[in-house]
Amino acid sequence: MPEQVMAPESLKRISGIHCLSKEYNNKVRKDHSQRLLELMEKHVAEIRDLKEAQNKHFLVETGDLIILCFELLLEHQYPIDDMISRCFGRYETKLKTLLLEADAEIF
Repeated sequence: MPEQVMAPESLKRISGIHCLSKEYNNKVRKDHSQRLLELMEKHVAEIRDLKEAQNKHFLVETGDLIILCFELLLEHQYPIDDMISRCFGRYETKLKTLLLEADAEIF
C-alpha cells in the first residue's frame, strides 16, 4: 500500500480544482491536458523571470505550477500520492548515485 503523502482534505481540494478547470476548458473548447501543459510552460518561464529579478513572487508561481502538475496527474487518472511516493524513491536513488559519482571524480 502506497504511503499517504497529501492530507485527504488537500486531495479533495485539488480534485475540486481539477473538476472546475476541466469544466472551464470544456466550455471554451480547449483540450484540457494540452491547456495544462501550456500553462505549465508559462509558469516555468514566469518563475525563471521572477527569480532572476529577485522577486519572491516566484515562490507563489511555483505553488501554482505544483497545482498544475497535480491536475495533469488527475487528468490521466494517476493518484497523486502514488506518483509522489514513486518519485521520492527515484530522486533519493538518483541523488545518491550522483553524489557517489561526484565523490569518485574528486579523488
